[in-house]
Amino acid sequence: MVKVLIFGTGGVGSVYGWILDKGGAEVTVVCRSNFETVQRDGITIRSAIWGKVHYKPDTVNSVSAARGPFDYVLVCSKAFPGTSAHISDAVSPGTTIVLAQNGIGIEDEYAERFPGNPLVSGVVYLPVTQVEPGVVVMGAAERFEIGSFPHDAPEPVKIKVQLLHDLWIGAGATCKVFDDIQAQRWTKLALNASWNPMCALTLCDDANLIRSSPEALDMVKKVMLEVGAVAAATGYPVVTEATIQGFLKMAQRRLDVGGNEPSMLNDARNQRALEVEAILGNTVRIARRLNVATPTLDVLVCLARGLNYAITKPAGWKPIATVE
Repeated sequence: MVKVLIFGTGGVGSVYGWILDKGGAEVTVVCRSNFETVQRDGITIRSAIWGKVHYKPDTVNSVSAARGPFDYVLVCSKAFPGTSAHISDAVSPGTTIVLAQNGIGIEDEYAERFPGNPLVSGVVYLPVTQVEPGVVVMGAAERFEIGSFPHDAPEPVKIKVQLLHDLWIGAGATCKVFDDIQAQRWTKLALNASWNPMCALTLCDDANLIRSSPEALDMVKKVMLEVGAVAAATGYPVVTEATIQGFLKMAQRRLDVGGNEPSMLNDARNQRALEVEAILGNTVRIARRLNVATPTLDVLVCLARGLNYAITKPAGWKPIATVE
């Protein structure tokens, strides 16, 4: 039986754990704040696709407590710099690492830390929120796009990608393998780099952001166009005018049925750290290296870093000076 460890058992990790469990894998989940509830009661998913489902995986509160070795480690946590160090205890010579995370350029630190391990990069389309410990609510979309990193990895890595795909399909879920997953990453980034920070900074879901200002939709498009320009400069001309129009129409349709809450907005509302660097910082750094102008992204990354700074209050944070 295939053994899988889920690192980051929030909304995405909870659903992907269920898919793998249903597909026939032996699943262990690493939980933090929801550890006691999940260990006792398991995980309940209220899905617009599958209805109400439940499973009870092996549950640990740290990677070091997990009983390996594991065939796959699925990283479903936020894509913060340095996350690769947190899974080291679960990675053995035969372990395939799977990144189910947002952002661009996130694979490099895993490739550097684990040069001998197969690496799978995944693009997640899954509207899901953990509404209470061990309980998640999932919308009507579900798609996992995967491919090897790098795209020209040797055949044994490609086989690992295909085996993961087969587990997904065996559970009745949606998964597609791509020869070069970076094209899909850049496409998803156009959504994440625009709606995520703009909604977090305004505290509006996407539909209310559109309602808030006649310029809002044009600003979203400007961000997407800049992402497209950076993507094209790296060799991936995939964020086209047609792609952008499709994304904008998808958001506009929610004006009548209720908006979507991007993950960064949810994090801002709950005073959690934001994925600024994976989504915006890396994009701007790539743009600088390739001499691509990104004036709108430059403003967004500055503001999003400021918001994240206020939320996390790192060591350099100082309160406002008071006058006695």
